[in-house]
Amino acid sequence: MFETSLNVVNHGVITVRIEPNTLHGRDVAGQPGLYLPLKLQLLPVESQAGGEFPYTLVRLTGELQAPPLNEFAVFDLGPMALVPNPKPFFRHQETTVLLDRHRVRRFEDLRAGNDPHFQISFSALLWYQKKQEFAVELAGPLFVQLPKSHWIENILSVWNLSDIRLIEAKFPGNAGPNFRASYDRVREAEKLFADGQYKQTLTSLRLSLEGLAKSFGFDSPGEQLFGALFAPCHPDKIKNGGQALQGLYRFLHLGPHAPALQGALELTITRQDARFALTMAYAVLEYLAPGV
Repeated sequence: MFETSLNVVNHGVITVRIEPNTLHGRDVAGQPGLYLPLKLQLLPVESQAGGEFPYTLVRLTGELQAPPLNEFAVFDLGPMALVPNPKPFFRHQETTVLLDRHRVRRFEDLRAGNDPHFQISFSALLWYQKKQEFAVELAGPLFVQLPKSHWIENILSVWNLSDIRLIEAKFPGNAGPNFRASYDRVREAEKLFADGQYKQTLTSLRLSLEGLAKSFGFDSPGEQLFGALFAPCHPDKIKNGGQALQGLYRFLHLGPHAPALQGALELTITRQDARFALTMAYAVLEYLAPGV
């Protein structure tokens, strides 16, 4: 549970709370949305002259920040007309924060396979009945940190970014069981990438191409597989295409062989390596699949 408070004439009587396991992803007409089920508690303020100091919460806005990205999303709850209650209770005030794929990509690069964390800064517009005036109050940031398993399974997966996250590659549904099995491996690799397991990402992609080759009766992806899929093509195209496919397959072999030492150099697989491998695998499978 994470919470922060807002002041009303120097009294922290408005509490904003959020339960981390209630955050979910939403697909809003193809645009990523982050569902924030906020909880608000408004308590009365005792005036210095005695009695209550009445107020109304008219609007509540928020900024999502993740340094060094600074602000990467905003939301606005309003207009509203919430008044304090002497009996403490939390009322639900949900919102869906709209993002875009570029900002999600930058946030994912910043997260780099770790637990996601960001902060929400709130600004409240209040109406003071006795003074007959509006006032703006700011809250200290509400820090949110989620388990990466929840982020991957309940947010990233709903956004369905895997198909176009790195490049726009079409995954045809009618390419047959051999290619569907390869696509399943790629989807597994995408989850491993999101989880920061870069070595395993390469291994899953290697098994994807290797499984495709074996389904056609070949030991490994290369010129034979390329020739079987592009039989009518010119021999030079088959030769060069097969060599390119074999070159990618050799690069993916770095996955199961890391870490390894060669002299003073340690073989490590970075996020950049894994992104390159995913990008190439998407492009290659789209290119090889029939009917695309």
